[in-house]
Amino acid sequence: MTARKPGRDVRLDFFRGLGLLFIFVNHIPDNAFSFLTLSNFLFCDAAEIFVFLSGYAAALVFGQRAGREGNAYAMAGVLARVWTLYVAHIFLFVIYTAQVAWTAQSFDNPLFIEEMQIAAFLDRPHVAILQALTLAHQPLFMNILPLYIALLVCFALALPAIPRLGPAMLVVSALLYACVPLFGWNLPAFPEGAWFFNPFAWQFLFAIGIACGWRAGVEGRPVATPDWLFYAAAAFLAATVPIRTWVSLGYYFDVVPPAFAQLAFQFADKTNQGPLRLLSLLALAIVVVRVVPRDATWLGARWARAIERCGINSLPIFCIGIFLSVAGHALLVEYGSTLANQAVVTAAGALSLLVLAKLLSWYKNQGRARKGAGD
Repeated sequence: MTARKPGRDVRLDFFRGLGLLFIFVNHIPDNAFSFLTLSNFLFCDAAEIFVFLSGYAAALVFGQRAGREGNAYAMAGVLARVWTLYVAHIFLFVIYTAQVAWTAQSFDNPLFIEEMQIAAFLDRPHVAILQALTLAHQPLFMNILPLYIALLVCFALALPAIPRLGPAMLVVSALLYACVPLFGWNLPAFPEGAWFFNPFAWQFLFAIGIACGWRAGVEGRPVATPDWLFYAAAAFLAATVPIRTWVSLGYYFDVVPPAFAQLAFQFADKTNQGPLRLLSLLALAIVVVRVVPRDATWLGARWARAIERCGINSLPIFCIGIFLSVAGHALLVEYGSTLANQAVVTAAGALSLLVLAKLLSWYKNQGRARKGAGD
């Protein structure tokens, strides 16, 4: 169903697809099955996977395009992708607000509007729409695409300078990341507060992904992981997993000292990409690259290919996943959040995403086959 391009690293598709499935599960509040996702074992989650792999893939695709067809064409390609994401975000925003409003009215549950953070839109739609167009209005679950759009715009502007100033630009990115907690930099959000994913902080992880993707895909020199770094990363993960699991379970059983939990989450602040989150993702990447080679046989298994298709069709899968998360949450609120109901909602939503990804890949492959046959 999904014929692979020659030389394609399917690990990118697999782990991006797995991250999208994690996002769907985690976006269903109080879902017991979210304990099976990454966020309850490490101080990072699917958002870090998405941003890091997006930076890697952007460098891979547009860096190679710049080498073949010039910087101007590659920059135009990045901006075209930005426009696609922007249109998708606005479309998603409109459908999302309509879905939440309809659900609240149908179930006579106005608290759903507050929980999904669209009250400001219903109170002042003329203002909220303008704020949404500037990416400042970000209801619940609607904050990752604005971050991705902002990061891609910066990447387009920096693209011509990467071959000459790549290492220096990475240092500047690290300094900007270090300045965020010192000066409290962020972008304002509507109706109050700031962006949930602070672009001044998250840009560093994206830049690291770009640096790795550029080195591997453009320069042809994959980032080497010496043995000492691999063992250090593995030791970090081995120490982190029990601590994070203890904190996750302790939150519900009230066995973690509040001071310890507060300290842990201070260094794992999601908005500002706390250092624990950054180190967790980088350690995970180092270990996975060593443990899962490009030619791993299990990546060709049917179940793995199903997940890979989600990664290949990441944008539609993400958007539909948001709708399914909201619908699943509403059903659990109204009909009871029993473990059986959570299992049905989670399984039905995940299966729907896998089927959709298969249909999208089938359609793309049919188009390629017809084009190749001159139809």
